[in-house]
Amino acid sequence: MKIKRNLSDADMLKGFKEAHSFETEILEDSQADNSLRRPNKAAKQGKELLLPAEAQEKLNKYLLELSMEWFKNGNGEVEWKVLKEKDQIIIKPAPSKRKAVK
Repeated sequence: MKIKRNLSDADMLKGFKEAHSFETEILEDSQADNSLRRPNKAAKQGKELLLPAEAQEKLNKYLLELSMEWFKNGNGEVEWKVLKEKDQIIIKPAPSKRKAVK
């Protein structure tokens, strides 16, 4: 058989069927599983906040800043206490029951 020149990969493999083997069957199964899954559905469950993305980013930033200050002051690990007073939600740092790693 002569090999034709200047053919694309698709043209060269036209009409070629790969014989089924252990590896090809596993590859086909894993590709079929990925197409049926809904990404991030399980990850979002239980971790969803009712805040817009910007507000959530700010909240995470401020919590990180406060926990770093708490740790720098020698207070050890921080545990967050969440309180509701009238129409406000208050998040306060408190000493953790776990010991700080030194």
